[in-house]
Amino acid sequence: TPAVAPVTAGGAAPAAWRDPAKLLSALPARERAEWVAEFIASHGLSDAFRLLGVCTVPWAEPLGRAVVDALDIARDAGSYPWSFSGVMGLAERCLDPSQADRFEVLTAIPDETEGAAPGAGGYWAEAFQRLVGTLRLRAAMQAELAPA
Repeated sequence: TPAVAPVTAGGAAPAAWRDPAKLLSALPARERAEWVAEFIASHGLSDAFRLLGVCTVPWAEPLGRAVVDALDIARDAGSYPWSFSGVMGLAERCLDPSQADRFEVLTAIPDETEGAAPGAGGYWAEAFQRLVGTLRLRAAMQAELAPA
Protein backbone atom coordinates (compact mmCIF):
# COMPACT_ATOMS: atom_id res chain seq x y z
CA THR A 1 0.00 0.00 0.00
CA PRO A 2 1.20 3.53 -0.69
CA ALA A 3 2.47 5.64 2.22
CA VAL A 4 -0.05 8.31 1.28
CA ALA A 5 -3.56 7.43 0.19
CA PRO A 6 -4.41 8.40 -3.40
CA VAL A 7 -6.62 11.41 -3.96
CA THR A 8 -10.20 10.59 -4.82
CA ALA A 9 -12.15 12.62 -7.33
CA GLY A 10 -13.22 15.86 -5.71
CA GLY A 11 -11.14 15.17 -2.60
CA ALA A 12 -8.37 17.31 -1.21
CA ALA A 13 -4.79 16.23 -1.74
CA PRO A 14 -3.11 14.83 1.37
CA ALA A 15 -0.81 17.26 3.18
CA ALA A 16 2.28 15.29 2.09
CA TRP A 17 1.37 15.97 -1.54
CA ARG A 18 1.06 19.71 -0.92
CA ASP A 19 4.55 20.02 0.54
CA PRO A 20 6.79 21.46 -2.19
CA ALA A 21 9.95 20.22 -0.44
CA LYS A 22 8.70 16.63 -0.63
CA LEU A 23 7.68 17.07 -4.24
CA LEU A 24 11.08 18.55 -5.11
CA SER A 25 12.87 15.58 -3.62
CA ALA A 26 11.47 13.51 -6.51
CA LEU A 27 13.44 15.59 -9.04
CA PRO A 28 17.04 14.85 -10.02
CA ALA A 29 19.52 16.88 -7.93
CA ARG A 30 20.52 19.33 -10.69
CA GLU A 31 16.92 20.05 -11.71
CA ARG A 32 15.92 20.47 -8.05
CA ALA A 33 18.71 23.03 -7.51
CA GLU A 34 17.72 24.94 -10.65
CA TRP A 35 14.05 25.00 -9.60
CA VAL A 36 14.89 26.29 -6.11
CA ALA A 37 17.27 28.90 -7.57
CA GLU A 38 14.48 30.18 -9.84
CA PHE A 39 12.04 30.16 -6.91
CA ILE A 40 14.44 32.27 -4.81
CA ALA A 41 15.08 34.68 -7.70
CA SER A 42 11.31 35.17 -8.07
CA HIS A 43 10.11 35.03 -4.45
CA GLY A 44 13.10 35.75 -2.22
CA LEU A 45 14.18 33.75 0.79
CA SER A 46 11.17 33.99 3.09
CA ASP A 47 9.61 30.71 1.89
CA ALA A 48 12.78 29.00 0.68
CA PHE A 49 14.24 27.46 3.85
CA ARG A 50 12.55 24.04 3.55
CA LEU A 51 13.21 23.97 -0.18
CA LEU A 52 16.92 24.59 0.39
CA GLY A 53 17.00 21.70 2.84
CA VAL A 54 16.21 19.12 0.13
CA CYS A 55 18.98 20.28 -2.22
CA THR A 56 22.20 18.31 -2.67
CA VAL A 57 25.27 19.64 -0.85
CA PRO A 58 27.37 21.43 -1.87
CA TRP A 59 24.76 23.53 -3.63
CA ALA A 60 25.06 23.78 -7.40
CA GLU A 61 26.52 27.12 -8.54
CA PRO A 62 23.20 28.62 -9.77
CA LEU A 63 21.55 27.84 -6.42
CA GLY A 64 24.46 29.23 -4.39
CA ARG A 65 24.45 32.37 -6.51
CA ALA A 66 20.66 32.79 -6.07
CA VAL A 67 20.94 32.46 -2.27
CA VAL A 68 23.83 34.93 -1.98
CA ASP A 69 22.13 37.37 -4.38
CA ALA A 70 18.94 37.20 -2.29
CA LEU A 71 20.94 37.84 0.91
CA ASP A 72 22.63 40.79 -0.79
CA ILE A 73 19.22 42.15 -1.86
CA ALA A 74 17.96 41.79 1.73
CA ARG A 75 21.01 43.74 2.93
CA ASP A 76 20.42 46.47 0.34
CA ALA A 77 16.77 46.66 1.42
CA GLY A 78 17.96 47.61 4.91
CA SER A 79 16.86 44.55 6.85
CA TYR A 80 18.95 42.90 9.55
CA PRO A 81 20.87 39.66 8.92
CA TRP A 82 19.38 37.84 11.91
CA SER A 83 16.07 37.85 10.02
CA PHE A 84 17.84 35.41 7.68
CA SER A 85 19.90 33.48 10.23
CA GLY A 86 18.46 30.11 9.20
CA VAL A 87 19.36 30.63 5.55
CA MET A 88 22.74 32.10 6.48
CA GLY A 89 23.49 29.01 8.58
CA LEU A 90 22.50 26.76 5.69
CA ALA A 91 24.70 28.82 3.37
CA GLU A 92 27.69 28.33 5.69
CA ARG A 93 27.16 24.56 5.56
CA CYS A 94 25.94 24.10 1.99
CA LEU A 95 27.64 26.61 -0.33
CA ASP A 96 30.56 25.26 -2.32
CA PRO A 97 33.63 26.22 -0.25
CA SER A 98 35.61 26.94 -3.42
CA GLN A 99 33.34 29.98 -3.92
CA ALA A 100 34.60 31.85 -0.81
CA ASP A 101 36.71 34.37 -2.73
CA ARG A 102 33.73 35.26 -4.88
CA PHE A 103 31.79 36.43 -1.81
CA GLU A 104 34.64 38.50 -0.35
CA VAL A 105 33.21 41.69 -1.88
CA LEU A 106 30.16 41.34 0.41
CA THR A 107 32.27 41.61 3.57
CA ALA A 108 32.80 45.38 3.25
CA ILE A 109 30.58 47.70 5.31
CA PRO A 110 28.24 49.40 2.84
CA ASP A 111 27.29 53.06 3.03
CA GLU A 112 24.15 53.66 5.08
CA THR A 113 21.22 54.38 2.80
CA GLU A 114 18.23 56.48 3.70
CA GLY A 115 15.51 54.35 5.25
CA ALA A 116 17.88 51.50 6.12
CA ALA A 117 17.84 50.08 9.61
CA PRO A 118 20.56 51.79 11.71
CA GLY A 119 23.76 49.75 11.80
CA ALA A 120 22.38 47.02 9.54
CA GLY A 121 25.25 47.39 7.06
CA GLY A 122 27.82 46.59 9.74
CA TYR A 123 25.86 43.59 10.93
CA TRP A 124 25.61 42.30 7.35
CA ALA A 125 29.35 42.81 6.80
CA GLU A 126 30.01 40.75 9.93
CA ALA A 127 27.58 38.03 8.79
CA PHE A 128 29.22 37.84 5.35
CA GLN A 129 32.70 37.81 6.98
CA ARG A 130 31.59 34.81 9.05
CA LEU A 131 30.19 33.13 5.92
CA VAL A 132 33.42 33.65 3.95
CA GLY A 133 35.52 32.53 6.93
CA THR A 134 33.47 29.36 7.32
CA LEU A 135 33.74 28.59 3.61
CA ARG A 136 37.52 29.06 3.73
CA LEU A 137 37.77 26.80 6.78
CA ARG A 138 35.70 24.13 5.01
CA ALA A 139 37.94 24.43 1.92
CA ALA A 140 41.06 24.02 4.07
CA MET A 141 39.55 20.99 5.82
CA GLN A 142 38.63 19.40 2.50
CA ALA A 143 42.16 19.98 1.17
CA GLU A 144 43.70 18.51 4.31
CA LEU A 145 41.45 15.46 4.29
CA ALA A 146 41.76 14.79 0.55
CA PRO A 147 43.79 11.71 -0.33
CA ALA A 148 47.35 12.56 -1.36
